[in-house]
Amino acid sequence: MWSSTPAFPGMPQGMKGKALNPRPVNDGKVTDHHALIVTENLPGKMEADEQAIYDLIAGRMLEAFSEKCVKDVTSVTLECAGSLFTVKGSVTKSAGWRAVFAEKEDGEDNTALPVMQDGNSLPLSGIELLEKQTKPKPLHTESSLLSSMETAGKELENAELKASMKDTGIGTPATRAAIIETLFSRQYIIREKKNLVPTEKGLAVYNIIRDKKIADVEMTGMWENTLAKIESGEMNPDTFRKGIEVYVRQITAELLDVQLSFASGGYCICPKCKTGRILFYPKVAKCSNVDCSVTIFRNKSDKQLTDKQITELVTTGKTGLIKGFKSKNGKVFDASLAFDKQFNVTFMFPEKKGKPKK
Repeated sequence: MWSSTPAFPGMPQGMKGKALNPRPVNDGKVTDHHALIVTENLPGKMEADEQAIYDLIAGRMLEAFSEKCVKDVTSVTLECAGSLFTVKGSVTKSAGWRAVFAEKEDGEDNTALPVMQDGNSLPLSGIELLEKQTKPKPLHTESSLLSSMETAGKELENAELKASMKDTGIGTPATRAAIIETLFSRQYIIREKKNLVPTEKGLAVYNIIRDKKIADVEMTGMWENTLAKIESGEMNPDTFRKGIEVYVRQITAELLDVQLSFASGGYCICPKCKTGRILFYPKVAKCSNVDCSVTIFRNKSDKQLTDKQITELVTTGKTGLIKGFKSKNGKVFDASLAFDKQFNVTFMFPEKKGKPKK
């Protein structure tokens, strides 16, 4: 019925007479579902945006019921001068569902490796020494955060918990967007252009709960695994409920005992980025702009800097003379603090006055 659809002509015809992939349908798990599917009624003329959305829905449905993609994947480990190197080759034997949109995976290389046997010696064609720097992961957008919530369990090492999270993740398709909106309404995150950035309040909450089970996706996996066992009759629901009650009392007591550490101090514009403001914490002062690197540690050579001294440094570029710094060998010295060109904090020593000539 879709043979006239430009996005994937011939795909439905190619599926005739072949067994449909049964994965999308499971009569044993009939509950609510959130799938968008097309009907047998072909649409008339549509606007470009409407056609694009229709093609996405129809294409995803075709992918779901198409055959598996079959590949021959080869992995070879080579040893050179005591170091191990791994190379992989991949050849697609049957495109299956990937033929719908004819899209490649990110980084996919459809290359066959030459035939090799254990113990073969290969000539060394060349050596290249590269120096590279790793980059931090980019900030989340709403789209990437939704995707991460959907696949939250993929990093779990426990196979059983990973399987429990495979089709769940954090939240459901109907609730994930609402969870993100709650973070906005409670001022835990803000938007900066397309990026999602944690607020001072959000970072404070993160620092409090990051090492607790409540923030661990493994706990979600454990709960999903337990709920599946309750559904299949393998576990008593009362046992699970009592365990939840014990945990709620425990985590509530822990959180009530937490000492919050919010930023204090005056309002100072960051001298580097000119957009963020300097936040004052017990051990550090730093720019509120997550893309800015300005950080001032309060303890400098065994001397604790005050809010007034940090404010002077930020607003004027240097401090007055500060007494009582201590070097690594224990020698006490006096100096001013200043920013260098990269906005690192450095010492400035007073000029020594020479003795007047006679």
